[in-house]
Amino acid sequence: GRVAPSHQAARQHKPRRPHSTKARKRKSQRVSDRRQPPLSKSPLQPLHLKIKRPSQAMKLIKRIPASSLHVSEPPPHLFGNEKNDGSNPRWTNKNWLKSRFHFSFAEYHNPKNSMYGVLRVMNDDLVQGERGFGAHPHRDMEIVTYIVNGALTHQDSMGTRETLGRGSVQFMTAGTGVMHSEHNLEADPLRFIQIWIVPRRRGLAPNYGGFDGTTGKWKEARSNSFAQIVGDSEKCASVTGSDLPPPVLINQDVSMHVSELEQGKEASFSLDSNRQAYLLCVEGSMEAQAGSQTEALEQHDAAEVRGNDATLSLNFKATSPSCHILLLEMAKTSGDGRKDF
Repeated sequence: GRVAPSHQAARQHKPRRPHSTKARKRKSQRVSDRRQPPLSKSPLQPLHLKIKRPSQAMKLIKRIPASSLHVSEPPPHLFGNEKNDGSNPRWTNKNWLKSRFHFSFAEYHNPKNSMYGVLRVMNDDLVQGERGFGAHPHRDMEIVTYIVNGALTHQDSMGTRETLGRGSVQFMTAGTGVMHSEHNLEADPLRFIQIWIVPRRRGLAPNYGGFDGTTGKWKEARSNSFAQIVGDSEKCASVTGSDLPPPVLINQDVSMHVSELEQGKEASFSLDSNRQAYLLCVEGSMEAQAGSQTEALEQHDAAEVRGNDATLSLNFKATSPSCHILLLEMAKTSGDGRKDF
């Protein structure tokens, strides 16, 4: 049964024998031990200290792995193409187009990856034989297309039609508006890097130009060295000190350089103070070095390179039988680039 309240109270208030002096000391020691961190068992045991590592933002080179790029393979009818030709042995991809987006574009929307400086778009496009992009409009953008493999045919509303191959550039000032198409009229695949750069002014007159990089002169220029093929129309001179301007001039403070390295060969590039670069390993693999930092890059990997108050020396070494490099250099900005990793 229940215990009567009076008896219960008596049990609760039953007097206890006082602790001895030794017992009180032991209890006091236990309380004290809980408040103190445990001591090392041996005076020779090292202390484990947390060392704060430098953040990614402090690095001179920030690697953008190929796995972080958005891959887009739109259905063929969206751009006026026939059905995919799955039986064609020359096709290297099941879909007519495979694009790798470096920044937000089309169906890929990432607020933490919208642009880098004035570089708004970089799409690495693989187009299968006898396929392409039907006529579509552009406006207020400097568009630079670098051809990696195959032949790209451009046609626009200004009456221009031109086909160019490896190492060449098709460029266009969209300005107040222009329509153009891009096609692979050959049987073999075509790969090109399309780059959109924000112009320094809006409402420019539309313009198209082409640069043929298949000539012996330009093959030699980019062999085991950097060749500047795009520059600022207002500067009208190569940053390498050449008396002649680069073959492609655009309406923005941007330069573009390319190099094809043989295995074990090296090429260097000087990034001026308060400038930055976006680097793409187009083909092969390499080591990119800035100061004491070295990053290994493979095909489709990219990197953001931010300079400081002094000129920064960049060095690139091919670690595969051949390595193809594209580098865009521009004024330094802050708060942009990849912020999602």
